[in-house]
Amino acid sequence: MTWHEVWRQHCGSLAEHFPPPASGRKLSVLDLGIGPGVSGIGILERRPDVWLVGLDFSEEMLRHARRYLRLSGNRFPLVHGDVTHLPFADDSFDVLTHHSFLYLLGSRDEGLAEMFRVLKPGGHYVMLEPNRGGSVAVVPRMKGPFQFRLSMLLWRVFSTGFGQFEKPELTSLLERHGFVCERVDETLDGLGFIAVARKPLA
Repeated sequence: MTWHEVWRQHCGSLAEHFPPPASGRKLSVLDLGIGPGVSGIGILERRPDVWLVGLDFSEEMLRHARRYLRLSGNRFPLVHGDVTHLPFADDSFDVLTHHSFLYLLGSRDEGLAEMFRVLKPGGHYVMLEPNRGGSVAVVPRMKGPFQFRLSMLLWRVFSTGFGQFEKPELTSLLERHGFVCERVDETLDGLGFIAVARKPLA
């Protein structure tokens, strides 16, 4: 459903909010809930200068990700893990990112605490999550192939059952876990939010 250019480009747009390349080294990026790998592939198409790791709880999704990595000619590590017990040391990554992931978490407090732990001080946290205020009526007018519009319709219906966010709610959630929320902007014709936060230096 998501293996097409429009979806990859949209996933790649998250990388526009990453910091510039670091002097003398690659930025380390952890893509959480990477699923079939499309988000990571899209990010690397936009920012080939980063070192990316993809993590997912589902072994089946990681099998799909390995397949799509072969099809796309990309290579990056895939890790089977639980966001509430991330298998990484403190302050490991310059950037955390995810696409349509936080709304699925039943244990958001534990997950966000772990994300905060593995992000370096000053590091960026970039995400896309569903907007409760969006309207499914925009889907037929969205640009892109039928497959993309269908995926948007299913995402809207599916996220209604799991939990969508309002802007103040998402901002408050991030700040309660120590992040500094810099912006929350509507995207996907109002169906989603792109949020950008960072971990304070001290």
